[in-house]
Amino acid sequence: MQLEYRWIILVLLYALPGLGQQPGPGKATAAEKPLPTGSVTGRVYLSDTKAPARKATVYLQPVAALVADAPEGHGQTDGGVTMSAQTRFDGSFAFNHVADGAYYVIASSPGYVSPYTALSLAEARSPYGDWQPLGPAQQAAKQAVLKSIPRITVSNLPAGTDVTLERGAAVSGNITYDDGGPAGGLQVAVLSRMHQEGKETWAPFKSLPGSEFRPIYTDDRGSYRISGLPAGKYLVAVTLDLSQQITYISHGRTSIHDSGGRFDSMAIYSGSTPRLKDAAGFSVDLGEERAGEDLRIPISKLHTIHGNIVSARDGHVINAGQVDLDNADDKSIVASAQSSEEDPGFTLNFVYEGDYTLTSVVSSDVDYELLPQPSGANDPPIYTSHPRHLYGSASMYLHVDGDMDGVTLAVPEPSAKETQSYKNAMQQQEQPN
Repeated sequence: MQLEYRWIILVLLYALPGLGQQPGPGKATAAEKPLPTGSVTGRVYLSDTKAPARKATVYLQPVAALVADAPEGHGQTDGGVTMSAQTRFDGSFAFNHVADGAYYVIASSPGYVSPYTALSLAEARSPYGDWQPLGPAQQAAKQAVLKSIPRITVSNLPAGTDVTLERGAAVSGNITYDDGGPAGGLQVAVLSRMHQEGKETWAPFKSLPGSEFRPIYTDDRGSYRISGLPAGKYLVAVTLDLSQQITYISHGRTSIHDSGGRFDSMAIYSGSTPRLKDAAGFSVDLGEERAGEDLRIPISKLHTIHGNIVSARDGHVINAGQVDLDNADDKSIVASAQSSEEDPGFTLNFVYEGDYTLTSVVSSDVDYELLPQPSGANDPPIYTSHPRHLYGSASMYLHVDGDMDGVTLAVPEPSAKETQSYKNAMQQQEQPN
């Protein structure tokens, strides 16, 4: 009887106006009503075989994000959210719960030209320099690419489109050292001929989304293959690198530390040259397979320079500073090196035979203090530095035809301008963020 009484009370409460009307799980109030959404479906095909593009990546990119000519965080309006999905084995794809708006449907698959790559070439922006607005020629090239990309509008209703991928060009070859050994495990990339800042130059693609744009490395035989290239002019660049760091992995703690050692790298370009201006470019068309683009790394002509920055006043070794090595003819930088608490000298690796200018812009006598380590820790030593005396800039000519040891770069006392610049830099460094 008591259970029946409670049931009658509950029914009466829900019958009263305004009571018992709380939203259930998954239901939204009027103020929390979800934004309208739709769905997008379609298929991706391969132009050369007419077959479905299996396991291709499809991006639903808001139009605002691609049309805007502004970097993130510099006044660009919110570009929305980019969605991505993988095609099924019949080439079909589907996106659900897509917010209303205009989208580009962008597909990519290994070996085929991605619109992202085409846009990177059209915009011709340097991935290293400061952002600059696109010029008229770049804007026109970008608009031509955008017109070729399928565009849809989602408005709380299903939308659909098909995408066809064009087979790109491919370049392949073998990379060896000049002693005949295979150059395995080296990163290989292509540079494209672009118009940047009013002149033609060789430049890499800017960062592209998707796993198909991961770095490419030579295999154990030194072989490589790069595919999916739009028609254009390219050259191959292989990065020769060497790490002299010691890594400390703590098994008792979840931490990894590096010793702060050296990491040197240089590029060798098509034509087996370290000078970009001497590189041998080549042209490819869509679908072309360019084989035999081999490179030979001139390891026998790469040398090491070791030396010290010294005081021109009394000849003592200055224990903190940086040197830059520039080509003597065009002043392009080749390498840089810094002295440290463990090695007051400088070492430059991978220096190709030729003529150079060695420069030190700033150096100083420094007192290093070893910071205490936690008890039982086997981490690399950490130092703090206290500059005592600043020196001015100096340069010297170097002809390199072999390894060089004992090179000394004498630096003078600083000028009044250099002293003031140093003080200003120290004041900015000491200011709280």
